[in-house]
Amino acid sequence: MQNLPTADTYQKEVKYMPWGILVSEIIDYVTKNVPENASVVDLLCGTGNLITEIQKLRPDIKFVGVDLEGEYIEYARHENPKVEFITADVLAWESEVKFDAVLCTGGLHHLPYDRQKEFIKKISNLVGKDGFAIVGDPYIDSYTNETERKVSAARLGFEYLIATIKNGAPDDVIKATSSLTDNDVFLVEFKDSLKNIEPYFKDVFSYVEKHKTWPTVESEYGDYYFILRV
Repeated sequence: MQNLPTADTYQKEVKYMPWGILVSEIIDYVTKNVPENASVVDLLCGTGNLITEIQKLRPDIKFVGVDLEGEYIEYARHENPKVEFITADVLAWESEVKFDAVLCTGGLHHLPYDRQKEFIKKISNLVGKDGFAIVGDPYIDSYTNETERKVSAARLGFEYLIATIKNGAPDDVIKATSSLTDNDVFLVEFKDSLKNIEPYFKDVFSYVEKHKTWPTVESEYGDYYFILRV
């Protein structure tokens, strides 16, 4: 069982966590690069914030949001009743249609390590002709054993917490951010290294473009998103 914040706190996190930089870049890319009346699916969509922000700029897009967390989906439906939000396990959910864009931001690490490659393959199967996928996630430093993995997870959590506090986050967001370290160290969540994940993208996509949004200093850990084409 994952230790998730309330929908209200989750919705605020993007404003104060470094993650907000990545989300802003993805919003900009999608709004500029999908065709008119495009179809877009957001997998592990949470409270639907990404969809809502893109929709403000591109009301012509037809959106679908999928997430297993019922509280988040109910929040999303209340805030944006015109969008189709589906409560489902993304690994089990099926679509008869392909999409102009398939998005997953901050979702990959909620899946166990042994299901992440399967999920990336599923994303590729949902991308329509001339479409693209964007997968964004926080990554930890490379590791070779369990002790190193825990240290890498702790480092990411520590730096994330400091950045969030410096951004003026309220206490509920700080508390949620601090809980991420426990989640990652003890495998409640499953953040991994670029070294482990990037080959999965290259296995199933012909085009892989990597972007780092945080931190600005040289590091392996941090927030990255990949623009992917089949």
